[in-house]
Amino acid sequence: MTGQVTDEMAAALEQVSVPVIVQGQPSTQFETVNVDNQHAGELLVPLIADAEPSDVLLLGVDPSVDYNVGQVRFDAVINALNGQMKRVYTSFDRSETITVMRDYLATHQLPKYIIAATDIIALGALAAVQEQGFNVPNDVKIVAFDNSPAAEIVTPALTTVGFDYFVLGQWLYRRLKDLSQPEPVLHDPMLAGTLVRRTSW
Repeated sequence: MTGQVTDEMAAALEQVSVPVIVQGQPSTQFETVNVDNQHAGELLVPLIADAEPSDVLLLGVDPSVDYNVGQVRFDAVINALNGQMKRVYTSFDRSETITVMRDYLATHQLPKYIIAATDIIALGALAAVQEQGFNVPNDVKIVAFDNSPAAEIVTPALTTVGFDYFVLGQWLYRRLKDLSQPEPVLHDPMLAGTLVRRTSW
């Protein structure tokens, strides 16, 4: 389970004598199981149908750290708006995201829409926006990905694209079991997400 398959990681895994499945990133060297990040981003396109590119802030991680989360989740939105939108990089840490958003709001106008690469990043943005006295969703709408437990207990509750990670775990097991057979029948499944509408959007 990884944010990226580095050359060092690939070299180490190629020496392993048991079946290997990579979850989290595509790979040409190993069998994989992933959530469908492209489709997840497509689910957000109707939400920003009337938006101008300048209305939207993409808040995520550097794609070189995690390409699926940092880029693929945003691709459909970028293509739909077909323009130069604001983009800010942070880490997967909520506290760091709060600091990043504070710095951004000190020098930029509040966007109308924030699309965060993960729920945890969205929660950092939400905290920073609220401490500045802004209202979500009246002043700014926020949406994210993952549907983590925290997404439904914050105020306002977070609109997010959810994935069934229990099913993903089942797929990982089945693929490992298949790889152990003499003639495995392989395919690369992509687990689709579902948009969970709550009150942050």
